[in-house]
Amino acid sequence: MPTTTELGERIKQRRLARNLTLKQVGDKAKVSATHLSEIERGKTSPTVGALMRIARALGEEPACLVAEDERPRLAVVRRDRRRAWTCGATTVHVLTRPIHAHEMTVLEVEFGAEALPGLAESGEVMVVVLAGTVDVVRAGERHALGEGDVMHFAAGAPHELRAGGAAARCLMVCSPPLAW
Repeated sequence: MPTTTELGERIKQRRLARNLTLKQVGDKAKVSATHLSEIERGKTSPTVGALMRIARALGEEPACLVAEDERPRLAVVRRDRRRAWTCGATTVHVLTRPIHAHEMTVLEVEFGAEALPGLAESGEVMVVVLAGTVDVVRAGERHALGEGDVMHFAAGAPHELRAGGAAARCLMVCSPPLAW
């Protein structure tokens, strides 16, 4: 059984991975956003009923939130086995599987014309431009990055990434890891 902090982190990671706010999940689960925030921060434990409603609101089985999480010490992701998702013409490839619960996720982003909204609401983000130029807009401030440039920032402020020109590619590192 995970600790209160681990359980809260699992709930938070799954909520953020689905781009849901505390209020959205709280409304669906019939718990206040404040209480849900306390659960996510490990300040309080949910009742069994609340845990079941939160899991359903996240589209998860309750057992997934409380089962022992046996992560490997090593993760190899072959090119042809990468998970990917698209946002218009922008493709995001998941390059890693977490090996520890509180480490990182590494993504390769191949930009199309659409902006990629911020994937992380908390923690840290690092962007490494591999090809082309990438504009990072954070808290309303635009930062133009060229090939080889790196930007590292706290994810708390709203942010998005977009290609500065016709095409661009970057690595994006998020910590804590995103729940996929």
